[in-house]
Amino acid sequence: MDWNNDEFEFEKDIEIDVDTEIDFDTEVNLEVDKDVDVDIKVETEVEGNSAFLTADVEAIGKDTFVEVDTSVLAVEDQLSSVVIVGAAVVD
Repeated sequence: MDWNNDEFEFEKDIEIDVDTEIDFDTEVNLEVDKDVDVDIKVETEVEGNSAFLTADVEAIGKDTFVEVDTSVLAVEDQLSSVVIVGAAVVD
């Protein structure tokens, strides 16, 4: 046998029979004791004007399209504006 030869051919037939029986039995007991005590205090000091925006545009699946157009305008002590146009299309 020539061990420096780059060519190698191999052929193998595999025949397998698998016969299994699996029994799975489980019991789950869940007990939740939850005590939530929340104290929330929000203080704001706004000077001038503000505009806020949160958006989520999402398309999932085959042949999807997502587009978001946003415009923000702020004029000191006169105007704050946020405009958004969103499109999410599936198929």
